[in-house]
Parts: sequence; structure tokens; C-alpha cells
Amino acid sequence: MTVPVLIVDDNAGFLRVVRSLFAEPASPFTVYTVETGAEALAFLARLPPFTDAPRPAFVVLDFRLPDMNAPAILGRLAAQADLATLPVLVLSQAGWESEAAEAAAAGATRFRAKPSGVRALHDLVVDFWKEHAHGDVDSADRG
Repeated sequence: MTVPVLIVDDNAGFLRVVRSLFAEPASPFTVYTVETGAEALAFLARLPPFTDAPRPAFVVLDFRLPDMNAPAILGRLAAQADLATLPVLVLSQAGWESEAAEAAAAGATRFRAKPSGVRALHDLVVDFWKEHAHGDVDSADRG
């Protein structure tokens, strides 16, 4: 059984790295990617074109997207009972303390600067899953 995870980032290169990193046969994850906040919200609400989307065990969310920032998305998730407790790892290119504070106030489970290396990114995502989402894997699959 693999764990569905949603990665939300507008950087095509970053998404390509993430998809290849977790496409390995030993990976516990099935990665779904979108590039905007609107697409993330549609995916999570299972709106077209995401009507068959699985419920992710957790979300990895870029702080700055072209249409909205992470606190705006987190606020929308918090307003929906079925999504309010979804673990969200917010990543930022800069990792500024002000962004960390905004993300935390909006309900992010964790905030980190984007790792510069592939192995560090892998370890960050796996550690987040183990600490915050591992217990929700079965319920995420039933979605």
C-alpha cells in the first residue's frame, strides 16, 4: 500500500524532482502534484478535474503560489471540517521567520525552508509523514 501525498508548488523543476524522487519502487508514497492554490483546493475538495482524487495523507505546500499564499490556503482548509486536521508541511524558498509565523498562525503543521539537496528533501518529507501523518494512512486511503 502506498501513501497518497499532494505536493503544491509552482516550480516545474521542483515538481519534477519530487515526482522522480518518490517514483522509486521502494517509495511509500504516491505523489500527486498541482501548481496553484486553486488547483490544490479543487483537488482536496474533489472538484473537476479531480473528482477521482484520493484523500492525501498529508500536503506539502509552497508558501508562495501565483494565485495565493499558504496562509490563505490553510485558512480555507481550516474552515472545512473534513480538511481542518489534514497535516500540512509548508515549504519556503527563503524560510523567513515572518513566513514561518504566518504559516503557523494559519494552522501549518510544520514550516521549513526548502532543502537544497534531493536527499534532504526526501528525508524531510519522510520524517514529516512519520511524525504527523503515518497514523492517518488507513483513513486517507478510505477517503
